[in-house]
Amino acid sequence: MWKWILLVISLLFGFSYGLLGIGRSQSVNVQGTLTCDGQPASGILVKLYDDNTFTLDDLLAEEKTDSQGEFQLTGKIRDITSMDPKVDIFHNCHNSVLRCSKKLVINIPHSAINEGTYNIGDIELASDFKGQSHDCIH
Repeated sequence: MWKWILLVISLLFGFSYGLLGIGRSQSVNVQGTLTCDGQPASGILVKLYDDNTFTLDDLLAEEKTDSQGEFQLTGKIRDITSMDPKVDIFHNCHNSVLRCSKKLVINIPHSAINEGTYNIGDIELASDFKGQSHDCIH
């Protein structure tokens, strides 16, 4: 019962937000470099999201890494709560051909919101990451 009440409140809140423009503008800029075995990982899908608790995550931006394994994403949203930015990286470094892409999630700190560009640094995708999963639909 409580789940349904929360869902209805979330939907109504989202509707009033969209209709009335309630909330504050927030943005985040993220950049980084991806490698696989020390070589630039080009063509890797990287997505920037606002992570939501009760509703689907908001996709803010997506792109593939360039020939040097670099990416830069910018996302903006208008919301009454603080943005919870995260970057999802989908790759096949050291992955079997028959398996779905590996999914690595990088949470971006709140201090990066509305503040220049946050650099996640150089990430070696051949490493084992805690919480890394596989994702067939992205």
